[in-house]
Amino acid sequence: MTDFEKELKKYRKEIRRLLLVKTKASAGFLSELENNIMDYAEANQIGDIEKIQARFGSPEDVARAFFAETEIGAVRKRLTLRNAVVAALLAALLLWGVAVTALYVEGRSDMHGSFNEEIVVTEGDAL
Repeated sequence: MTDFEKELKKYRKEIRRLLLVKTKASAGFLSELENNIMDYAEANQIGDIEKIQARFGSPEDVARAFFAETEIGAVRKRLTLRNAVVAALLAALLLWGVAVTALYVEGRSDMHGSFNEEIVVTEGDAL
């Protein structure tokens, strides 16, 4: 892998990170962008990431362009849903932890830290 390919990979990764959510729209946008970058680089024999950024923009500019083209309500809804799922999972994990801790403490408190043994001797038993 050449230095240009490594830099191009970092450029695409940064754009993906800035898009925040993975939707069909963002996947299509990234696919089209990658195809356009490769076509441009091959047609103009470019091997420098600065020239790519000069033509397509910085990762921040590309992400802004995506959000300008995309209905922001759909992205906001996706983020809200993701946050709700994460919050529900964390609440369930917290409740599970409290229940396990309570059961453990209850089991330990029955013994009160001591052990009592009773020996019963009946008449027919020989010692």
